Amino acid sequence: MNEPLDPDIAEMKLSDVEKNGMQVYRNYTIAFEARRIKEIVSTLDSSIPPTDDLEKLLSLIINEQPLSLTVIACAFADDQLKDLFKREIPSTVPGGRNELLNGFGPLSRLSQRIQIAYAFGWLSPDLLIELDLLRRIRNDISHKWDLTVLQLKLSELISQRQHPLEEYLGDGVKLPKDFYLSLQPIEKFRVRLIWLLGRLQYECHTFVPVLKKRLEPVKVLYSENPPKLLGNIASICVKHTLVVITNSRANYAIKGTSA
Repeated sequence: MNEPLDPDIAEMKLSDVEKNGMQVYRNYTIAFEARRIKEIVSTLDSSIPPTDDLEKLLSLIINEQPLSLTVIACAFADDQLKDLFKREIPSTVPGGRNELLNGFGPLSRLSQRIQIAYAFGWLSPDLLIELDLLRRIRNDISHKWDLTVLQLKLSELISQRQHPLEEYLGDGVKLPKDFYLSLQPIEKFRVRLIWLLGRLQYECHTFVPVLKKRLEPVKVLYSENPPKLLGNIASICVKHTLVVITNSRANYAIKGTSA
């Protein structure tokens, strides 16, 4: 007895033999891919990187002054991308790998690292676009003295240019449902940085190894059974997001009392 056909195959104007052949090939391909996914996840789980630096970073993100946040975030992003390129660029490259990454090398600046990672498809495009937005504000802060102008640029970034990812986080279990509704813009910014930088560390360690196996990174890294690193980083991000929410409620209570 033949196995049931997928609807798209069943509707094809082919003979039953051809349809059955296509279904067998598809089933084999899916099973083979599933095995490869399981193997790469196992490999990634065998060498989980430490998350101590991420913990320290996110503690700064929830406590530092608003205009310092992009500088801190970009410094961390710069280190993560530099480490990514160090792992993936052959040490035998003419002139040496360090010449590419240091001094006046073609990969010595954050902007260059973002561009090349995007061009090579080494990280999710939307993540790199968000990092580039932060980099531009970081540059303004480094080269402009007018605090009013800088604060306006930061406000514009938060309200108009960044993706409001905090709106997708409140599941009512680990994080309060619709918690973002009670947050001020700068608190939303802190939450966005927490999750962007956590995701950056995750993808910097996992994205390229999945690509090398000729698998689709998003399908592997954000599946029902992802590498353990995702759970580790998500827990850290949840913990620090809860601190932002708690601080927000405390500040609101203080203002309400003083009023």
